[in-house]
Amino acid sequence: MGYITLKKALFLLPVFVLAMCSILLPALVGGAWSPTRRRVMTKMLEYAKLRSGDVLVDLGAGDGRVLLAATKVPGVRAVGIEIDPLRYFLCKARLWWRGIGDRASVRKENFFRTDLTDATVVTFYLSQAAADKLQEKFERELNVGTRIVSHRRPLPGWRPVFVDDEDEIYVYRMHAALKRDAV
Repeated sequence: MGYITLKKALFLLPVFVLAMCSILLPALVGGAWSPTRRRVMTKMLEYAKLRSGDVLVDLGAGDGRVLLAATKVPGVRAVGIEIDPLRYFLCKARLWWRGIGDRASVRKENFFRTDLTDATVVTFYLSQAAADKLQEKFERELNVGTRIVSHRRPLPGWRPVFVDDEDEIYVYRMHAALKRDAV
């Protein structure tokens, strides 16, 4: 009774592979999934100063909670970027369930390869290594005025326009002077 039949093994193998991909792939690219607490997310969106016409891009969208909250602001469009297949489908299902497909979407992509030129707001809660790598991408792709809101991960060498020390939220605004400080 203590052994696994071939039939069970063939069923469990794809489940195991999917579970491992769901854990390892995000951890290797941008950090293991760690959902942003509701209070912190609310503050992040408040500090982003969302307004009609904004396009918010959430890097590592996870279950889509930032997208759902952002679309409560009239005229805001939210785009999630998620590499984890399980979280991508969860996020997609939540957006469909809420019926906000005209205001929010999620793409199964590696955010290092995603074009951010249309973003007016970028949010993320990733590893510090991922945040460090994103700096060059932000400098290349983000337009003047784009707001960047990060939880727990400062962009080294950049001056935030606001810091919430209590919840470790860093807010940046893209402009010529925001480029890396001259050393």
